[in-house]
Amino acid sequence: MSSLQKTIMKNKLPPKMPRTSGISKLAPFGGSRRKDYSPISWKNYFEKYLDVEIEAGVFRVYLSPEPEHPEQPRIVTLHGGGYSGLSWALFTEEITRLIHCQVVSMDIRGHGETKAKDSDDLSIDTLVNDVAQVLLKLFDTEMPPIILLGHSMGGAVAVRASHLPSLEPYVQGVAVIDVVEGTAMEALASMQSFLRSRPTHFNSIEHAIEWCVRSGQVRNVESARVSMPSQIVNCATGELATNEIEHYQSAPPSPLLPNTRGVRADVIAEEGEGGDADAGAGHGEGDSFAKPPPAQAGAMRYGWRVPLALSERHWAGWFGGLSAAFLATRAPRLLLLASLDGLDRALTVGQMQGKFQMQVLTRCGHAVHEDSPAEVARVLAAFALRHRLTAPTACGESLQLGSAPGC
Repeated sequence: MSSLQKTIMKNKLPPKMPRTSGISKLAPFGGSRRKDYSPISWKNYFEKYLDVEIEAGVFRVYLSPEPEHPEQPRIVTLHGGGYSGLSWALFTEEITRLIHCQVVSMDIRGHGETKAKDSDDLSIDTLVNDVAQVLLKLFDTEMPPIILLGHSMGGAVAVRASHLPSLEPYVQGVAVIDVVEGTAMEALASMQSFLRSRPTHFNSIEHAIEWCVRSGQVRNVESARVSMPSQIVNCATGELATNEIEHYQSAPPSPLLPNTRGVRADVIAEEGEGGDADAGAGHGEGDSFAKPPPAQAGAMRYGWRVPLALSERHWAGWFGGLSAAFLATRAPRLLLLASLDGLDRALTVGQMQGKFQMQVLTRCGHAVHEDSPAEVARVLAAFALRHRLTAPTACGESLQLGSAPGC
């Protein structure tokens, strides 16, 4: 091989890692934060919220400003299991910049600020009925055109809700994010193991947000800063962490504990795990999750809002028959996936027959709309414009020409 060929081959290879002593220089969890993990208020993304009371309880709904004309659609966003309506915050900011619409983001039963009479009943029929009742109460006799948009569990709810006689005449589009019946049903077997690997408590809101990002649950730091506080509660007050944001003071860093592994006093205990700092393998680069000594147990101030492990009896009901229901939806359909590998047989055949639009967004985790809110908004806006469900804003006019947004 000539020297020129060697130079070309060398230039195509990634740079070599510098030689080190072999000791990791990654800071342990909570140490030397280079990113801002402080919480952000929902008020930066939504105009207001309403607590809609129906027979089943009081449901929290976050709203962007109303559109100029009543015939312009409402995008009803339905979050996944364990999340909340605030997981759509950044998406809301982006989609309202591109098309004329209003985002209606609802906390599903047992999640966020919603207070249902039976919060443990997360059966698919109950969740679908909740959505219908909330929308009928919210808009009374003036039901506007609706685009149902759901992520994971919320996607299953959106598809079923589109078939309800009370909503079907108004549903002009259905979009689901990263939920396919075949792969979802296969994943249920390992769900409990995944849930046991999560931390049980957090020392502060910042620690919860940092874990959310570093574990890969949400890869977008800004989105995690908005949505993660709505997924945890203060163990002392029982209130959602979002209620503390306006007067919240950042937690000071804790000193290192006197041990050889350099574990901090503010590290996170994981469900069902011992003190092995590597027990959380797969949670993210540089993680150092370990169980603190008993003296630190009182510092565990925040716990999960939703005990997802207890909802196992409903999981099969969420996803069973989902592909057939999606293909049978009357309105135009859109499927957004984080990976093409997740498509099951029924949807593969349906996609080849052109029964729905599909978009694969790379470099995203399961929470596609949080990881890449601008890209999801662009795809949904183009979908809405293609089917003439609304009109573009000045920023979104270029979408009709197939190019990137103009501002």
